[in-house]
Amino acid sequence: MHRDQKINKDTIQAINQGDIKAFETLYAAYYVFLGTVATKYVYQIEVAREITNDVFLNLWSNRATLDFPIHSYLICAVRNRCLNYIQRKRMSEFPLTDVQEQLLSFQEIQINQEELPLTQLEYKEMQEQIRQAVYSLPEKCRNIFIQYLYHNKTYDEIADLYSISNSTVRGQIRIAMAKLKVLLADLRIYAYLVLLINFEK
Repeated sequence: MHRDQKINKDTIQAINQGDIKAFETLYAAYYVFLGTVATKYVYQIEVAREITNDVFLNLWSNRATLDFPIHSYLICAVRNRCLNYIQRKRMSEFPLTDVQEQLLSFQEIQINQEELPLTQLEYKEMQEQIRQAVYSLPEKCRNIFIQYLYHNKTYDEIADLYSISNSTVRGQIRIAMAKLKVLLADLRIYAYLVLLINFEK
């Protein structure tokens, strides 16, 4: 989804007035993107997902104050929550080992110094790397996963399409995800895939 084509000043003004459909448009346009940004900072997909959802919950709570353009604001909100998470982690796991301290310090520096966490070009490159990895899967696994990822079909629909059992579909999708986790060595790209699937389903 191209964010710039979906979110404009009218969208934000509608959200200001409590339009839930406009808010859903914003959520659909940014959920995967912001989740991927968060994953780059916290290195954990589940934590990134929670941070992203928290950002949107806060966004809705403060909808009357939102302004356009919103892109930079959303990125800043995600970065701030990632930083808060890392700081809480430092306090909760005290005392830290030298390795833990170095990792947390690196994460903080990364958040504070990086101005453009994910450009549109990088986003498109990630999509292309996922496509290439998916098409490198074994034929049966690939066909099933393409239906699941790109055509948004359910397990039952895929099972009917190929005259196989629901459990076979589930098994092939698990195999695909395991192989893709290896093929997509960059955590951000794998996180993008996981978040995309989570959002679509």
